[in-house]
Amino acid sequence: MSGIKKIIPYIGLVLIIVIFGALTQGKLLTFRNLKLIFNQAVVLIIACGGVTFVMSQGSLDLSQGSLLGISGAMAATFAAMNTALALPMALLTGIAVGLINGSLLAFFKIPSFIITLCMLFTLRGLTVIATHSGSIPIPFEMFGLDSYQIKVTLLVAILVIAYYFFNYTRIGKGMRAIGSGEVSARYSGVPVERMKILAYLISGVLCGLCGWLNVVRTGAADSKTGLLFELDILTALVLGGMPLTGGSSAKLQSAIIGGLMLAILSNGMVLVGIKAELQQAVKGVIFLLAVYLSFERESVVLIK
Repeated sequence: MSGIKKIIPYIGLVLIIVIFGALTQGKLLTFRNLKLIFNQAVVLIIACGGVTFVMSQGSLDLSQGSLLGISGAMAATFAAMNTALALPMALLTGIAVGLINGSLLAFFKIPSFIITLCMLFTLRGLTVIATHSGSIPIPFEMFGLDSYQIKVTLLVAILVIAYYFFNYTRIGKGMRAIGSGEVSARYSGVPVERMKILAYLISGVLCGLCGWLNVVRTGAADSKTGLLFELDILTALVLGGMPLTGGSSAKLQSAIIGGLMLAILSNGMVLVGIKAELQQAVKGVIFLLAVYLSFERESVVLIK
């Protein structure tokens, strides 16, 4: 049964491509549309890659959507002073939020979904203040940074580095050990508190990078940027086979497969003409189905 679970995400990806390829009469797979899908998928996959480290421990990060918004707002604000400051400020914003989330989880033992849900609302309010409930345009010279070469290079580099650390170092093994059993991991010598903070730092800095990429792509930071992005990340990871309980079953491939599936699904529904409200309903049903198929009932625990 476990072997079947491992290939379900790949079967799902093929089915989505085949179904929407047929419904759109081949428009889904045109070169122009594939470029659009890549633009949608690159930010999602990078963010999912960061959250993979968090979820491998059995925790959640629901602050990603608002962090995308505030990091983009910081990038656009400082870009007006000097374009070279845009990326560092976005990354520093992600680092700061990740450090706060991780520290509250590690030292105050507050459940991760409560911490990051509170952070979601806090950062959304700060984003509205920073953008004055509107938008902040970026300087014209930054538009040239919206290139496929830069995006492909960043995506490949991040995935290669993340894959190495997640699978072949004590960092990744320690995080998965926490997901399998925090008490056992602690007795095995895993520095649990440090690993929790590190996981949220990775998640935060990669989301900060996504905020910069999003601003460069859209040309402005908006007060509503990133709304429901955290749910897209969670849906994509579960579609990709990521167990909500974390542990040894957590794989970085879930970020790639799930990100592609959700990007293709979203694009396909637009091409078919499905309304935005109905799209959310479809995603909800698919998310529920994915959880049902992948949930490991034998290792049910509370979200840490």
